[in-house]
Amino acid sequence: MDTNISLYSKHRPMQLDEVVGQKHITDTLKHASQNNWFVHAYLFSGNRGTGKTSTARILATLMTCDNPVNGKVCGKCRACTTIPKDASLDVKELDGARNGLVDDIKILIDSARWSPIELSHKIIIIDEVHRLSKGAVSALLKILEEPPSYLTFILCTTEIEKMLDTITSRCQRYNFKRITVKEIAQRLKEIAEKESILVDSDALLLLAKLARGSMRDAISSLGQVATFANSEKISVGVVQNCFCISDQHAIINIVKSIIESKISLLLDQINDLIVASVDVSQIMFEISEVFRNIMLLKAQKGKRDLVDLTDNEIEVLEDIGKALTSSQLLKLAHIFSNIEKKMSFNINERWIMEATLINCIATLRSNNQ
Repeated sequence: MDTNISLYSKHRPMQLDEVVGQKHITDTLKHASQNNWFVHAYLFSGNRGTGKTSTARILATLMTCDNPVNGKVCGKCRACTTIPKDASLDVKELDGARNGLVDDIKILIDSARWSPIELSHKIIIIDEVHRLSKGAVSALLKILEEPPSYLTFILCTTEIEKMLDTITSRCQRYNFKRITVKEIAQRLKEIAEKESILVDSDALLLLAKLARGSMRDAISSLGQVATFANSEKISVGVVQNCFCISDQHAIINIVKSIIESKISLLLDQINDLIVASVDVSQIMFEISEVFRNIMLLKAQKGKRDLVDLTDNEIEVLEDIGKALTSSQLLKLAHIFSNIEKKMSFNINERWIMEATLINCIATLRSNNQ
């Protein structure tokens, strides 16, 4: 494995077909390329790590490539060799979180008023566009209303609800979905094989789950655990040790203790995880995720469409869920709904976690009476 460049940068997609989990978007953009139906402004929204910026760069390359074929860039022309390296004079990127002031946007827009220097088109990519200041948004809106024919904006955001309607209405909008565990695990497997990283399939699934829908986080984690393993084969245990996370069996046992009202055993189980340096927020997330998946399995009555787990994991949860009613699960959801806010403002996260889980036991008891 090349240690001079991050795995994510090394394996960033270069073609639309390489973008994982967003076929509804990549197919549309391929058709646009084939028919030359590009527009002057795009808005990519979705969770972090789902491919927004990578797709924006591919789209920029596709729009300026000398010889695109069936929605694929040639990989040889000026656009294909400079844009992926952020070396093109006609494709500019701005991080709205760091450079979102009105002066930053004005400088960018002033440069955009000149015709392209080396490519057929000028493209401005703005990441985290919702973080722009009010003055910057006003300046952006002005040029979005009447853009030069050679200019295209590609706006990316993780918080679409913060975008002004006046901006979104002038863009062709694409919603990036969370990438499934199976899709992430498959991509990690491909990267591991290319990099000669020895890793168990169960370890890949765990890394995929930890990423919570973010391909970028998953690939970065694979690189980190590969360094931690130091050429040894990566197992589930190695991943757990590297990131100080709990064994899934331990989480299942905690859930069982809650359902069976075993407070003393529950506190012992929590203590074991704390001693092992497992992050408190990670413990709470995994416990809440178990209850959520049980609720979904009950609600779907045998269907498994919304639960991103293996068949064996689903069978375990279905068995545990027999002791719970939908009403009880809804009450547990209410308890967990504010836990993150409580933890973020409390100096003793462990105490809040213990109190919350004991409250879960009390809630289940009262519902049984």
